[in-house]
Amino acid sequence: MSISLLISASLPCPPPPLFRRGIQRSPTPLCASIPLPARRGVGLAAARGGGGGRRLVETRRASAAAAVGVSRGGGDGGGGVDTGITAAAAVTVVLAVMNRVLYKLALVPMKNYPFFLAQVLTFGYVIVYFSILFIRYHAGIVSKEMLALPKSRFMLIGLLEAMGVASGMAAAAMLPGPSIPVLSQSFLVWQLILSAVILGRKYRANQILGCLLVTTGVILSVVSGGIGGPFLSDVNFFWPAVMMASSACQAGASIIKEFVFIDGAKRLEGKRPDIFVVNSFGSGFQALFVFLLLPFLSNLKGIPLTELPAYVNHGAACFLNIGGNLNDVLSS
Repeated sequence: MSISLLISASLPCPPPPLFRRGIQRSPTPLCASIPLPARRGVGLAAARGGGGGRRLVETRRASAAAAVGVSRGGGDGGGGVDTGITAAAAVTVVLAVMNRVLYKLALVPMKNYPFFLAQVLTFGYVIVYFSILFIRYHAGIVSKEMLALPKSRFMLIGLLEAMGVASGMAAAAMLPGPSIPVLSQSFLVWQLILSAVILGRKYRANQILGCLLVTTGVILSVVSGGIGGPFLSDVNFFWPAVMMASSACQAGASIIKEFVFIDGAKRLEGKRPDIFVVNSFGSGFQALFVFLLLPFLSNLKGIPLTELPAYVNHGAACFLNIGGNLNDVLSS
């Protein structure tokens, strides 16, 4: 059967002319309103006798319903995304508080071994980050181009984080517990200043005012006492300064990370580097620099280089509570 016969067989004949108040009206023929490819598809489907016309109508109805469903789902998905962001933010706050509390609790028995504890923490981060990076690379999420990004910036990130961790833990062991989160707020001030210098960010007047309020609060906490007793007034100014310098190092590392993401998107033609690439290499170099800085930092604590192996052994014994070191520290 020829195509022309199929087309003519599949299309209904125009209805008879309509008369209304003596005026003849002819409706537009259906064949004039339907494009040729669509008519051919309908005719072929009808010729094959499988109810193709009905299936075509049902398909179009299903497509329209799917479009409506997608549009409605997009609205629901937006609400779901907002809920997910709120939940993630809440979980982040809870974990940050727990991290700070456990950080201080760990420094109670490890007061004499803060740099050993820094080693344990940094190497633990390296193991966790590179394990996740290995899984994401084999899953195809991380590409070889991401792994080939310049490593000099990761080295700078690792150096700053190593200095921040070591100095922060040394200062936290000598400061009152409530003063640590107050002094850590200087991180926001350093981040605002460094982002303006390195990234060229510009901030509104209310943001600058908030930064000044944070700075004022930190200064007042350093030079005055707290309610109901001494807060930082009985502490040497050196250790609060070390804590704020630690925040400056960590803020600098975070700004360099942001610069790596921005520059990496240009190198990868619009695709941002995976976060575990940045964190894994940054943590790896951080562990390396903490290990290299350990002799210098031990001298600051009055531990000669020759006694460093014994310091590490004693720190491990205290960490694992071997030989009664933990009981001795707590009793003292």
